[in-house]
Amino acid sequence: MDPKVVARRKLRRLQAELSARCGGRALSLLSVDGGTLLIPEDTAATDTVTTGGLDELVLGLSTAAQVPVTATVITAATQQIPDAADRAHELLDMVLRLDSTPGLYRFADLAMEYQLTRPGPGLDRLGALLDPLDAYPDLLETLRRHLATGLSRQRTARQLQVHTNTVDYRLKRIGQLTGLDPAQPSGLWYLRAALIARTYRDAVPGNGIR
Repeated sequence: MDPKVVARRKLRRLQAELSARCGGRALSLLSVDGGTLLIPEDTAATDTVTTGGLDELVLGLSTAAQVPVTATVITAATQQIPDAADRAHELLDMVLRLDSTPGLYRFADLAMEYQLTRPGPGLDRLGALLDPLDAYPDLLETLRRHLATGLSRQRTARQLQVHTNTVDYRLKRIGQLTGLDPAQPSGLWYLRAALIARTYRDAVPGNGIR
């Protein structure tokens, strides 16, 4: 079938599920590429942010559309909605850049990552920590996958279609080139921070942030 037709059908199923769960009270601006939802806090689908109602909503939308859904949520008063929408989109952009697993992400889940992406000398300095890997794209991709899989050697190896021993060798080589050992908590923290910073530092020519 035409992929565009399939995508539109998935979107219609998602919209129907959203309407059913929110009683038609959610405002949405959606396309096959994504979109924005505005859901009143007293809607049954939300319960409260802490009870998992929103997590269940995202899971239900994913099930209905038969595609993994990635979403971010910001809670705001009515007059703060425009700024909150911008913040939610920034968080979503960051989640996608980092190849995070599908699901619902709150600001509390991403506070450190968000702060690391703010423009300034710190961003440049952290991003430069991975410059020694520029000549080794396989090492950079291994680091990215390893962090995205929650440090699972087996899952990293499956995604890269290599042996786990190859993953171990590459991680060791990353430590040698950068001076940051992925096997040590401090080295791992800096490597993750550097990868986040580098993702944004290199996003736009001229070191701009979009």
